[in-house]
Amino acid sequence: MTLPENWQILLLCGAIGGFSKDIFKDDKIKLPYFKGGFLYLGCLTGMILGAIAGYVVDNDPMTAFLGGFSGVQIIGSLVKNQTKEV
Repeated sequence: MTLPENWQILLLCGAIGGFSKDIFKDDKIKLPYFKGGFLYLGCLTGMILGAIAGYVVDNDPMTAFLGGFSGVQIIGSLVKNQTKEV
């Protein structure tokens, strides 16, 4: 498997999409912090998941942005469904 020529741009657009999703959801930027011995990543979580989703979606920067924006929601709901107790 080879990386596409513009893989950096796709990751960046996806990360920006995830970051903007966090801003729209929280109306502010959450910075990383420690609480109770745990590290909460704040807006970095959305940026990391958005970058992954933006890279996976397509080879177009606009689609990568939209993938990062909505991908955070999709990946987050999948993770929450897996951690529910039965």
